[in-house]
Amino acid sequence: MRYQVMEKELRTFFSEYKRINASYTLAFSTMYFDMATIAPSAGIPYRNEMMSILAGEAFAYQMNPEHLKKLETLMKITKDEKLKKELALYFKELDINRNLPKDVYIRFKKTVADSEEAWQIAKERDDYKHFKQHLIQVIKAQKEVISYVEKDCSDYDYLLDRYQSGMNREKYDVFFARIKTELLPLIQRIQKEGRKIDDSLLYQDFDLCEQEAFMQELNAYMQVDPTKCYMGTTEHPFTDFFSANEARITTHYYKDNVLSAIFSTIHEYGHALYSLQVDEAFTDTAFKNDIGFAMHESQSRLMENHIGRNKAFWEYNYPKLQAHFPKQLQQVSLDQFMTMINVSKPSLIRTEADELTYPIHILIRYELEKEIFDGKVDYEHLDTMWNDKYEEYLGIRPTHDKDGILQDMHWGAADLGYFATYALGSAYAAQFYHAMQQDIDVENALRKGEFKIISDWLKEHVHCYGASLTADEILLKASGEPFNPEYYIDYLKNKFMKVYGLSHV
Repeated sequence: MRYQVMEKELRTFFSEYKRINASYTLAFSTMYFDMATIAPSAGIPYRNEMMSILAGEAFAYQMNPEHLKKLETLMKITKDEKLKKELALYFKELDINRNLPKDVYIRFKKTVADSEEAWQIAKERDDYKHFKQHLIQVIKAQKEVISYVEKDCSDYDYLLDRYQSGMNREKYDVFFARIKTELLPLIQRIQKEGRKIDDSLLYQDFDLCEQEAFMQELNAYMQVDPTKCYMGTTEHPFTDFFSANEARITTHYYKDNVLSAIFSTIHEYGHALYSLQVDEAFTDTAFKNDIGFAMHESQSRLMENHIGRNKAFWEYNYPKLQAHFPKQLQQVSLDQFMTMINVSKPSLIRTEADELTYPIHILIRYELEKEIFDGKVDYEHLDTMWNDKYEEYLGIRPTHDKDGILQDMHWGAADLGYFATYALGSAYAAQFYHAMQQDIDVENALRKGEFKIISDWLKEHVHCYGASLTADEILLKASGEPFNPEYYIDYLKNKFMKVYGLSHV
């Protein structure tokens, strides 16, 4: 009886604890979204300072020894296995801060905020040198924070696991070795032997207002609920999650690249849909908030590539796109359009990369991050190291920092260890899509505009679980087997050999 009373009291406390913590999370999400989209740039220094102070208050509340002790007691005495699992996730999230002095935490948040601002300016100026010192400080601060964590692995393994639970350098090395072995030769073969594809018609002048109008039709096709999902514009498209009934996404329109906003929007909606379809019972719990980044990326990449580049998807939507751009596309048949949107050629920008070369962009970042944490990087020449790897793997070399080391915001935001999840998530996506095809007629649903059939399958087999199951457990339930990267490799090889008229060797 004593334990039942104690558990009831602690459950009440834990529920209140999560609600208060969620209020900080909502404040941060709202401010970050505003800063990235509509906030005037002159207010950046003050906002950075105020956000670092607010972060310190949230930190002090989370790390209150009295609170932690009660939560640890609950984890020990509870007979509820689901609650025990949730608490384990919650404590894992707190690990990085449990022994961290508040002043160190506030300094770290301020360093990151200043670095993000410096990255934005450096990219606009096309000047790595303006960002270099901030990058050094961010990595130094990141390592200082990690030094307070009680762990039995390297700093980089710790970060890799934080972004996708269960992953480490050893597992990623095996995965990326397969990417290099299987995909690099195909990329090189396409350049030498593949048929020539002219996709220049997709890079004409496409009116931005017409692009936005088409995007509204595309959102309607994907059944985006405007009462739950808002879309804005920003330099680097992203998604933020506010609650079980609110997600916000951004896109970026380019006059000379009509595909950019289309696939960015589909990609980001994949993230938003995942968040909105997690079981509502997990609201304000670690099962809602601590979904692995590779798992989240699996849904955005599945939506962008397996759905958004599917011919059946465009059988429904291409006539609408032609109606908005008759001058540019009226003479382009659907089959020609499908070939154009599946062109593979080495390019400099990760977010604009085709499916086949995309994992090579991630491989380059992963290898550089390993060198950073192995202490093998001369930051004065990190931009050159970046350029050398692009030349080695893709045969092209950046001539501008904004197209090279400054193109991504992740390092400036202290998100080292994050990039690898993009490639892993793409591999998860291929396995999930293969499983979906066994259960439903995906192409028929796309062709008829019955998108709910697809979103419902994803909700039942992937989304609803949130973080209550691991990635391997969800993959096993959905596909009947653990993670198997061969689905991804086979998908890419079969698709692009067909596109380029190549025979299997």
